[in-house]
Amino acid sequence: MPTLKQIKEDLEATSTIKTITSIYQEIAYLRMNQIRRGVLSNREFIEELSRVYNQIKKSYINSLKKKGRLKKEELKKISFIKRNKRRIAVFLSSNQFFYGTLILDIWHNLLNYLNDSKADLAVVGKTGRYLAERGGFEGKIFYFELDDDNPRKEQMKKIMDFIKNYEEIIVFHGKFSTAISQKPVQDNISGGITLELEKELGKVKNYLFEPSPEDILEFFETELISAFFNQAVLEHRLSRYAARMVAMYQATENAKEIKRKLKIKQKKLERQLSNKKQIELFAGFQLWE
Repeated sequence: MPTLKQIKEDLEATSTIKTITSIYQEIAYLRMNQIRRGVLSNREFIEELSRVYNQIKKSYINSLKKKGRLKKEELKKISFIKRNKRRIAVFLSSNQFFYGTLILDIWHNLLNYLNDSKADLAVVGKTGRYLAERGGFEGKIFYFELDDDNPRKEQMKKIMDFIKNYEEIIVFHGKFSTAISQKPVQDNISGGITLELEKELGKVKNYLFEPSPEDILEFFETELISAFFNQAVLEHRLSRYAARMVAMYQATENAKEIKRKLKIKQKKLERQLSNKKQIELFAGFQLWE
């Protein structure tokens, strides 16, 4: 049975933990609100940008088909950036902990993908490197650093300059649903016509391109990949802040419950010690008499 001194030490440690988790929770809440509106509004911009790109590309492809310069099965293979004909999976993780199960959920989602598809692996963040080095992945792994709270431009550029050379780029990251619900997702940011957008675009319109459709679409495709990747990083940061806020709230509540139970033990032990002293005092009186 713990002594009164041990219980007091445990109470002090629990109070310290509660204070720390409360501070972490408040900081995560503030940072989540700082970028939440920007991330959600940027989603709409990215979607519209993608629709414009796909509309132009589809028009260009349609003109090639009419001229007999493009077969139907080649439609999805068109790219305006010189690439290495390989696929890469990008794992956005973190440098710190206390994000609940979010990072592990993303990692398990990535492992399921790698078990079914052959791809190189780019890992962003220290926790991701830790998981990858112990995950038994036998393919090529490339590691990159990226600050959790303030990603630097040179860090982002280094990652982009590397992944843009791949034919297919799939980013695995967290996505914000609600303040208490985050989910692991995978986004293909390679560019190209998706099945959903192809159905949505409907009738193809004809456009005049200046200086040339290839130059315009090459620029467009490069900018889209960069925009998609930046959005994935923002989405991931937002989901991390929300996940930390929830995790720290749960930790704070756990600390409160532990503190409550320790208080009960403390009072019980104090009563026992008080009763023991009274019994000893009463016994002393009897002996004296």
